[in-house]
Amino acid sequence: MNNILSFPMNAWDLKKVKTDSQTSFDTELLSDDSTEQKVNLLTTLSFLRDCLGNEPQSLDAKTLQSCLSATRVAFDTAMSMERTILRQSLHIEDMARIACTDQLTGVYNRRGFEQESQRVLSAATRYGETGVLIYVDLDGFKPINDTYGHAAGDEMLIEVARLLNEHVRPHDMVARLGGDEFAVLLTRTSWEDGLNRAERIKQILNTHYVNWNGKHIAMRASLGFQCYGANADADTLLHAADSAMYQAKRLRNETP
Repeated sequence: MNNILSFPMNAWDLKKVKTDSQTSFDTELLSDDSTEQKVNLLTTLSFLRDCLGNEPQSLDAKTLQSCLSATRVAFDTAMSMERTILRQSLHIEDMARIACTDQLTGVYNRRGFEQESQRVLSAATRYGETGVLIYVDLDGFKPINDTYGHAAGDEMLIEVARLLNEHVRPHDMVARLGGDEFAVLLTRTSWEDGLNRAERIKQILNTHYVNWNGKHIAMRASLGFQCYGANADADTLLHAADSAMYQAKRLRNETP
């Protein structure tokens, strides 16, 4: 079987096969040292193609044994490549999750909120869904940092995120937009139910205390609510809820 290539071959052999036999393999794959698995698989498949392209009766026992070995190598390499692809996919998913998550509180950051709110509002337009956006701004947060230290302020932010997560449904969304500002998107709910739940969250935040080094630090927050429906714009919705929050904060400050 002088016309049958020997196995195993190396990358140089495979490049020579392309030149001599006009094979259709992409040599760009061979120029990257990180594609060793692809080279091994292509080399093996090239060998099998050349062998099996002959009449079965023309293959001697040694060549048939080489074909069996090559088949095992091809399967093993393909499985190894699949595992590599899976690991890379999981790594990409982890990186995407980290990029959209607030490191301190574990909820969405502003980037994650913007991405998810666009998805939610698109679904609201498509299926005629309604919901409520809550904008949360902590009152007196700077004095907490100044009096008790930034670690106490961080604990307050973590506790706010925990409370918000505890009082929303799995398909609702909680995000820290930055500093002491949070957003809660109550999805797939009627305006009446959503506003009632928003009022409940407001009550919970404003009656809670954080224990810090033996001190009970009061949690206080101003909240703004904004309903949304089909064709809602994310930026407009957030601006409206933000404006409602500042109006609530002004009224709160004006109240004796």
